This record gives sequence, structure tokens and C-alpha cells, in this order.
Amino acid sequence: MTKAKAVVIILGAIILGCTATISVALAQSAPMTDAQITQIKTSCLSVKDTLAQLHANDALLRVNRGQMYESMATKLMTRFNNRVDSNHLNSKYLVAVTQDYRAALTIFRTDYQIYEESLSSALKIDCTKEPVSFYDAVADARTKRAQVHSDVIKLHQYIDQYKTAFDEFVTGLMNFTGSGN
Repeated sequence: MTKAKAVVIILGAIILGCTATISVALAQSAPMTDAQITQIKTSCLSVKDTLAQLHANDALLRVNRGQMYESMATKLMTRFNNRVDSNHLNSKYLVAVTQDYRAALTIFRTDYQIYEESLSSALKIDCTKEPVSFYDAVADARTKRAQVHSDVIKLHQYIDQYKTAFDEFVTGLMNFTGSGN
């Protein structure tokens, strides 16, 4: 997990660096100066190469994380909840956390797809001919990528909640059966 977090941090730094290379942060209402437009045109190819690399790395990361998150839901949470329920034990809180986790996973998938489409659109823009549109598209993709990051944090919070619910379940079961002594 630490390696995955490092990759996310590095990828975040790359996209932040790309937008910094394009130009200094601008207010939405402020028009770009000629110098900023020239800077975008000048660094266009290197920025697009970096964004293309980010796009490829994010796709791989998305597949790996998506599989891990799905596996946690289907192979861990749901199976354990079903086992608890089949033994006529109280799995109410475990099931509730699992439902919230699955909803967050669906949101993650949707938000990632929106981000991916946004970044793909930005990469299709000829930044030498349309520097302002390119900048706006990259800024939009960056915002959508931040949402995906927020979704990942939410998924990890639900994973932590499930662990807490599991620990409470085990403690309650041990106290109920007298094994906790």
C-alpha cells in the first residue's frame, strides 16, 4: 500500500508540475497575457509528453486499484458478511459499511472515467494553436483528478470502518461465547 501511495503522490506532483509549467495559477476571470500564451506554446510538447505519460500511468494504477477495491468488496466483505449471516449472527454494521463502500466504489469508477475523458480531451488539443483551450482543459482534468483522489480517500475510510466493525464483531463474539477471558 505504501508503494501505491507513493505512486499517487508522484503522479499528483507531475500533474501539478505540468500546470505550473504551463503558467502561473490564473483567476478564472483574468485573461491570459501574451507571455503566458507564449510559455504554453513553448512548453507544449514537453507538457503533452508528461501528460501522456501521466495518462498511461493513471490507467494502469486505476486498473490495479480498481481490481483491489473490487476484490475487497466481493472476496472479503461480502463473503464474510454472508458467512456471519448464515451463522445467524448480527452482521448489521458490517453490511452497512459494505453498502457504503460499494456506493463509494461506484462513485470512484464514475469519477475516474470522467477524469480520464477530460485528460484525453486535453491531450487532443493542439496547444501550439489553441493554448488557452489547452490550459483550460488541463485545469479541468486536474480538478477532476483531485476528485478521484478524494474518492480514494473515502474508500480507504470505509476500509478502516470495516476493520473497526470487524474488530468489534470479533470482540462481541468472544464475549458472547465466553472465549474472551
